[in-house]
Amino acid sequence: MDIHDRLRSMIEDEGMSISKFERIVEVGQNSVSTCLRRESTISHTVLQGICKHFPNQSIEWILTGKESNNEEVKKNIKRLMKQIEAELKNISH
Repeated sequence: MDIHDRLRSMIEDEGMSISKFERIVEVGQNSVSTCLRRESTISHTVLQGICKHFPNQSIEWILTGKESNNEEVKKNIKRLMKQIEAELKNISH
């Protein structure tokens, strides 16, 4: 998995479209989508926006793919919470 895959994964984990992500991190329209499509350099502005607006995301993981133990625990908890939410939806229907 490269930096582009990790950024896509982060956006998906946040449950938003790329265009919404671009608005939140305050970059130009289609800048991130073009970067991901072309697999070009991710600007420092995007990375700063992630740090500012998504403090729960590990910038180290996005950049390098490495996670601290705390980040692994957080991701596992988040994954489990999503599973529980899905099961609760199934029960209530």
